[in-house]
Amino acid sequence: MKGKIVKTLAVLGVATIGFAGVKVYSVANANPDVICEGIYIGNIDVGGKTVKQAEKKLKKYVEEAKSEKVIVKIDEEQVTTTLEDLGYSCDVDQFVNKAYNYGKTGDIIKRYKDRKDVEQKNVVYDLAFKLDSNKVKEFVEKECTAFDIPAKDATLKRKKGKFVIEEESNGRVIVVDETASKIEKTISSQWVAGGIEIKAIMNDTTPKYDTTSLEECKDVLGSYSTSFSSSGNSRSQNLVNAARLIDGTVLYPGETFSTAEKLVPFTKENGYEVAQAYSNGQVIDSVGGGVCQAATTLYNALLRAEVEIVERYNHSMIVGYVKPSMDAAISEGYKDLKFKNNTDVPMYIEAYTANRSIYFSIYGKETRDTKNRRVEYESEVLETIQPGEDKVTIDSTKPEGYMTVTQSAHVGYKAQLWKIVYENGKEVSREKVNYSYYAPEPRYVTKGGTGDKPTETKNPNETPKVSNTPAKTNTPVKTKAPVATKAPVKTKAPVVTKAPVVTKAPVKTKAPVPTTGNDNEEDAVG
Repeated sequence: MKGKIVKTLAVLGVATIGFAGVKVYSVANANPDVICEGIYIGNIDVGGKTVKQAEKKLKKYVEEAKSEKVIVKIDEEQVTTTLEDLGYSCDVDQFVNKAYNYGKTGDIIKRYKDRKDVEQKNVVYDLAFKLDSNKVKEFVEKECTAFDIPAKDATLKRKKGKFVIEEESNGRVIVVDETASKIEKTISSQWVAGGIEIKAIMNDTTPKYDTTSLEECKDVLGSYSTSFSSSGNSRSQNLVNAARLIDGTVLYPGETFSTAEKLVPFTKENGYEVAQAYSNGQVIDSVGGGVCQAATTLYNALLRAEVEIVERYNHSMIVGYVKPSMDAAISEGYKDLKFKNNTDVPMYIEAYTANRSIYFSIYGKETRDTKNRRVEYESEVLETIQPGEDKVTIDSTKPEGYMTVTQSAHVGYKAQLWKIVYENGKEVSREKVNYSYYAPEPRYVTKGGTGDKPTETKNPNETPKVSNTPAKTNTPVKTKAPVATKAPVKTKAPVVTKAPVVTKAPVKTKAPVPTTGNDNEEDAVG
């Protein structure tokens, strides 16, 4: 009897185990073509759906999410953008595959356990987005930094002969890289439907130069002036305008000043008028003509301040308001006068015009021995180059004998500038500052008439020499044309051009060059 009971129980046990095994297998392998019930991707229920159905639903959600807002708080301000503007993307396949594989991987016991677990509690895969890093950074740089408050250095102005200092102020600016990184991380890991708000990472900043540093800028380091008393109204206005544009410039230690950058563009809108200027060896009318005199005056003030000259060019032809090698030419995009503040204190440039003269002064902190030390600059002409014969233009609309000078001759020079230092009245050093070449240019003359050379038929003295006999008329009488070449004795006409001794005209340019700084309108252009 006992044997039968034991046998029966054993059979029941095997049957139970077999039934349980069938149930486990059945549960573990149920609905292999669809995602288990209770599976969510974000807040999207994908349970019971095929892979294609889940992908379609999720892609629709991602597409609609393009308009979701991202708000970046910048202290009391805020900037709003969208996921689309930040170049968002979502790996839909990755999330759908995760959802589908739940309860379908591992051994039969694991699959069974996973499926039983999801019956008790839903499984949620957090939906994450990726952003385009370049677009995020561009958004922060262009949109968010608009609310930056930069630190403001103390400023210096000179009013009624005295310096006035405006105090510095602190700033507050967004940290671009860190803020962009925070936006990406937040959206990729903490995204929730309905938008998200992110606080920008900010930094307090302090000015580089305060009131104390500007208070040291009070000494005149170098000054210079030149006259434009003979200039016309337009050229005078250009110098007044140049002084206005440069006046009040503060140059901090280590900074480089560009004269051209301060003065351009040379347009009427920028305050300039048409006046004479140098161009390719000729004097032409140009908007802004004459501003080189402002650059030249500034250059001489800088030399006396003994600051570092970074860039300087001489004129193409000599000018009359300073001696050779003491000038500085500028032209937009080609020539410039630059200097560097090589001191430890800010510098201030004062510029103004008065009594038809232009003045420049460089202020800073004087550290030189001004009592026992003196600096002078000496112009040395190495070579004088005469301009040569006139350049003649024939104007057939004018009568014979007509002549007018359209441009005076300019003597050429090779010159150099010396810096000479004296201590206790004795010369202790002599240093070459620059070398300059000024091209000679002849006088430009316009004459009337045709400009043709005379022929033998036009020479009445030769017609009697021709015989009336046929034989003689057939003889190469024209070979006597060389006699007619005596007519080009009129080539002595150029001697007439020499007669005006145009080369003496440059005596005018020579006179002011070595001895005065006056503005000769004929030369003081450009």
